[in-house]
Amino acid sequence: MMSIYPVILMFLPIIVSLVMYLVKKPWIHFLVFALQLTLAFVFVILVMAYRQDPSIGLVIFGGWDQRIAITFLIDDINLIFIGLTIFFFFIIYYYSFKSNYREMKFFFFLTFLEGVFLAALMTNDLFNLFVYLELMSLLITLLITYKKVENALKAGLQYLLLSSVAAMFYLIGVLLLYYVFGTINLSLIQSGMQDVLDYTVIKVAYAFMMTAFLLKGAVFPLYAWLPKAHGVAQSSISALLSGLMVKIALYLIIRIHHGMFGSPYGFNDMLLVIGFASSLIGVVFAMSQKDLKQILAYHTVSQVGLMLIGLSFGEGNSYMGGFLHIINHAFFKGLLFLVAGVIIKVYQTKKVSEIRGLFKTLPWTSVLLVVGILSITGAPLWNGFISKTLIKYAFKDNLLWFTLFQLIHIGTMISFSKVIMMVFGSPLKQVHVSRASWTQHIPMTLLAIVSFIIGVAYVPLFDWLFGLDVYRINVLSMDVWFDYFIYALIGFNLYLFVIKKDGMFFKWIRQFHIQFPTSNYLLVLVLVSLLLITSR
Repeated sequence: MMSIYPVILMFLPIIVSLVMYLVKKPWIHFLVFALQLTLAFVFVILVMAYRQDPSIGLVIFGGWDQRIAITFLIDDINLIFIGLTIFFFFIIYYYSFKSNYREMKFFFFLTFLEGVFLAALMTNDLFNLFVYLELMSLLITLLITYKKVENALKAGLQYLLLSSVAAMFYLIGVLLLYYVFGTINLSLIQSGMQDVLDYTVIKVAYAFMMTAFLLKGAVFPLYAWLPKAHGVAQSSISALLSGLMVKIALYLIIRIHHGMFGSPYGFNDMLLVIGFASSLIGVVFAMSQKDLKQILAYHTVSQVGLMLIGLSFGEGNSYMGGFLHIINHAFFKGLLFLVAGVIIKVYQTKKVSEIRGLFKTLPWTSVLLVVGILSITGAPLWNGFISKTLIKYAFKDNLLWFTLFQLIHIGTMISFSKVIMMVFGSPLKQVHVSRASWTQHIPMTLLAIVSFIIGVAYVPLFDWLFGLDVYRINVLSMDVWFDYFIYALIGFNLYLFVIKKDGMFFKWIRQFHIQFPTSNYLLVLVLVSLLLITSR
């Protein structure tokens, strides 16, 4: 019997979004909270049922043969992403509810996006995945440009056009796979892949699909759309974009690169190089920025690089570290963007140099900001420390990779030394602080609590979720505290005596922008590089 739960997870948000759009009454928006409670309930039932009988994870629509039918697949990996998605959308609904209470189209787009995103996580059909990716691109574009601020349309269209090009690349890969296997069922292709692993068409399909995923994940050198999108989007959408939306690319790399293709052609090495390049470029650009949201945006590029570094190993502690960093990053980067939204609204500026005295004006918000900074910089007792420690296990004996990893760590410390300065002193100009909205503080506090829980209860939590033994990570060790203190001290001093002086190099970096035509050339360059690698 077909399990109905995955179908509910996909269709319920879409149906609710249509109801909200058609009724067009402000009170109807309260449906989003009933929706999230229902989705959470269905998710719990699905997890329990799957644990008892994993065979229910395969859903075949219409009773057709699996080779031609639309299918969903539920497994341990996408269950984690489904749970994260439901929780994160609840956070975004809660945070943005007061400011967008009468914006019917905003909640229509957001709720519809949730259903499409969940469908993309569950689908076992490569063509349906293409449809979901295209729908996601359109909906995200509408949300990015929703407020119609300056340059919003330009940034949104650039994202949409680049995403469409990436989707076309992906579709070419799907067509090539269909030519070889006669099906677009992911599981069936995976089971037959070993018989034709050296087939040239397979290699070409692989290169086209991976190029699309790298652009979706804002990986170097295909990251240009992300900072521009963050510059014009609402902070809640920025949190959604960095915390969840770019993760679909990483999920697909896990699902298709590691799962379907089985890490062929030495692409793991390429993934490692791209990961380090993204992390290093991301922190360099972040260090040069004066705009708070741009600092956070470029750190998304850097943190995605760290995830790729971990995932490049394919198995072991570093691979699990990369996987866990996908989850952890959603919590602390979502927190940082939501906090940034509150700060920018109160101070009416995005420039970190013009924001001071945050603890005096917004004491609880400043505490939450510090929590986010501790998490992203890998402080013991916070979730970022656990996943970063796991990532560096695989190359702790490789001097080059270990040194580059530490440089990324120091660069992160430098960037957030600039941000932490906002907490101290007195406001440089008079700010009007109204009573803080509980609809904003509650979701931000929840993200901070989750970041702390993961950071202290990681041993039983990871054993329960992944069967992963991480007892060797000791957050109470004096060594890890000493290391963090030293790196923080180095980062702060480099900020004071180098970055703060804003030399010509950092001015040039800050003014450097990749234009749309160049982004297309880079996309083709990445594709050609992957084709050359897979042809070896």
